[in-house]
Amino acid sequence: MHEAGIAIAIAGALRKEPPDGSRVRLRVSGGHGEPDDFDESLRFHLAAATPELDLHDLEIVHRAVGRLCAWCGATFSASEPDAVGSCGGSSLPLPTSERVEIEMVRPDASSP
Repeated sequence: MHEAGIAIAIAGALRKEPPDGSRVRLRVSGGHGEPDDFDESLRFHLAAATPELDLHDLEIVHRAVGRLCAWCGATFSASEPDAVGSCGGSSLPLPTSERVEIEMVRPDASSP
């Protein structure tokens, strides 16, 4: 449930510097689990903490994280949860603290 605390911190930052027409992109590195699970929980908590934020325009990008091959024990970096080690074995994320950076993305002037 640490995503609740992260959502509250993001809400506070967005209140200090509102998106003002920009799209909000969250760049996440690290973590304790799979990205999809983190994203779902974070979106749930953000909806409660910042009801004014349009979650449809919220983008969450995960950077590569350390992973452990379940077969051979080798460590490697990957951003995909279904990444496999060099031996072809499935992998597990190495638990680290999440770091979330907020980026405001201006709409492209050439797009409709």
